[in-house]
Amino acid sequence: SSRHLAVGPVSIASLVMGSMLSEAVSSTEEPILYLKLAFTATCFAGLFQASLGLLRLGFIIDFLSKATLIGFMAGASVIVILQQLKGLLGIVHFTT
Repeated sequence: SSRHLAVGPVSIASLVMGSMLSEAVSSTEEPILYLKLAFTATCFAGLFQASLGLLRLGFIIDFLSKATLIGFMAGASVIVILQQLKGLLGIVHFTT
């Protein structure tokens, strides 16, 4: 939901993880398993990012083209805007 979204370019990671977890486990039927999966995915992402930082592998981002990064940011902003419009306008079947 919109109250769980982060602000900024990282919000797409929240959207992707939320949609991926909701396909695997229902958050209302098995909330503890849902949280365990979310925390595990977050922990592994953090460990991966920390290890890349410790190994000084930040230069890898230079190999991504600027168009790829701009497209990623634009896609994230469109998804966040559509999710917000769904809540503001009260539309039930607007986006998935």
